[in-house]
Amino acid sequence: MAHVVIGTAGHIDHGKTALVKALTGTDTDRLAEEQARGMTIDLGFAFLNDNVTIIDVPGHEKFIRNMVAGVSTIHMAMLVVAADDGIMPQTREHLQILKLLNIPQCVVAITKTDLAEDEEWLDLVELDIRELTDGIFKSVDVIRTSVNTGVGIAELKNLLEQKAVTIQQSTDRGFFRLQVDRVFSMAGFGTVTTGTVISGDLKKGSTVDVLPGNIKAKVRGIQSHGLDVQSVQQGDRAAVNLSGVDKEKVFRGSELALPGKLKSIKKFTAHIQLVSEMKKDLKHHQRVRVHLGTAEVLARVHLSGKKKLPAGSKANVNLDLEKSTVAASGDRFVLRTYSPMTTIGGGTVLTTFIPKGVKVSSWVSALDVDPVQRFGQLVDSFSTQPHTISAWALLNQCTDEKVHKWITKLDLLTTEKGIVFTHKILDESKKIIVSTLNTFHQRKPLRRSMSVDILQQESRLSTIWLEEVVAMMKKEGIVKFVESGIALTRHKVELVGGTAELSRKMENNLTEVGLTPVTTAELSQKFNENDKRVLEVLHVLKGDKKVSEIENGTWMHNENIAKLRQALINHFNQNNEMGVTDFKNITALTRKFAIPMLEYCDKQGWTDRSGNQRSKGDNL
Repeated sequence: MAHVVIGTAGHIDHGKTALVKALTGTDTDRLAEEQARGMTIDLGFAFLNDNVTIIDVPGHEKFIRNMVAGVSTIHMAMLVVAADDGIMPQTREHLQILKLLNIPQCVVAITKTDLAEDEEWLDLVELDIRELTDGIFKSVDVIRTSVNTGVGIAELKNLLEQKAVTIQQSTDRGFFRLQVDRVFSMAGFGTVTTGTVISGDLKKGSTVDVLPGNIKAKVRGIQSHGLDVQSVQQGDRAAVNLSGVDKEKVFRGSELALPGKLKSIKKFTAHIQLVSEMKKDLKHHQRVRVHLGTAEVLARVHLSGKKKLPAGSKANVNLDLEKSTVAASGDRFVLRTYSPMTTIGGGTVLTTFIPKGVKVSSWVSALDVDPVQRFGQLVDSFSTQPHTISAWALLNQCTDEKVHKWITKLDLLTTEKGIVFTHKILDESKKIIVSTLNTFHQRKPLRRSMSVDILQQESRLSTIWLEEVVAMMKKEGIVKFVESGIALTRHKVELVGGTAELSRKMENNLTEVGLTPVTTAELSQKFNENDKRVLEVLHVLKGDKKVSEIENGTWMHNENIAKLRQALINHFNQNNEMGVTDFKNITALTRKFAIPMLEYCDKQGWTDRSGNQRSKGDNL
């Protein structure tokens, strides 16, 4: 069986700690102040058996933040109600918190039954409990106990153990997470953190991220149930000994996680539910306390298009945090007022990022609470920057397998490289590419194609997505690859008027100069034209396979290049090698032009250089 954590809940002085001691033999009041004051201030831990841990949480209103930190990682609650007091304020607030955090099961222990007036009074207390818990849990078992007389203790222990066996762990995210609830130092060991593993597993010797703070730390050792172990898994209580991080850098609210899976954040989008007992409306930009995991963070609530929310309302909101924390999609949290501190609601983290270019208020309001439908919305929001399956898994803090399941349920499409998209996204991307290319062709009618880099910049499509869409459009005959660029298939370069005449003159000139390369600047000077226009015409001639660029800005007519190649063939038919002098004799070029032309021949594979000599190349 997986390890199960049970958390106590209930009003101060209702006997939670005494009951835990009676069940486990462990006094969870570990602090001197706690023992002196007779109440739990911080979290205490005890083991019911090898597979069940009990977290004893404070009941005093002033220490409710510690209560929330403890309850955030439990699988089942044990609500404690004293027979002589019955339902009290912290009883109600603790139940609210259990409901808001979606704790599935609860067992109620009526304590101090030896102090009750009679059985009729106990019946009334039990009736109040059942009425109060109705609608919060599917079913509630109530056990009457007394640590003084021993009544009900064995029965309660048996019930807790039976319930623990039936507990279903929350869905594992597929990677390690532990929310830190205690930090201390031990001589000879260094920093030790404790918490419940809420996802994945951890092995001794592993490296973890300590968040927030983005610190890398090595796991020196692990303990569970007071014993040294090699690994822990989801549900286990664990003490993790870390090296590479000072105690001061870790605190309650920190999180240990598999490297690269989580990030520190200062805002997130959430769906909240306000309690019906809330006395004042929640206002836009109101300062609140967010209890997330074991962290307590102050934040501002941003209501989407609303000025306030009344009690009992549900809504999507943005929470701007005053300090960095850790959150993942699906995490639950509790909201409390800044001052005086009262519980006003809770919620679920929907996403920790907002796409660029969206109208935030509309986008937040429309986000679906259902993770599958929300994923579909997120995919649509990234229409120009579609993500791969792995990227989506990282953004949603889940596994690739989970994303695959969402894709199947939503009938989404994927490319061979794993990019997730829809027909709508594909159609919109095609329209963007066609529009961008069309504008380019109109602006530069003599250019046969648009470079991929410029197309990416102007279309604002991600590089990997652009490649995929262009490949599809090429198969469909919409675009073509020309001169290492991309063009619309229908695009044709037509030279008319003065441009056609300039082209004819330039081609004739390049033919007449023979094997002597000509620069763009020389052509511009000869025909009294600006470099830009001359270069455009040269690219047209290049596309028509009439000229070639020997090196950057240097040109030759292809007829002359063909003559050069034939001259080399003739030479090597009679000779095994060729030196610079031989090449000069063959071409009648000066050394100024002979060297660049020889290098061009090397690049074409017509010649193979060895020192100062060249032999016949493989492509000749």
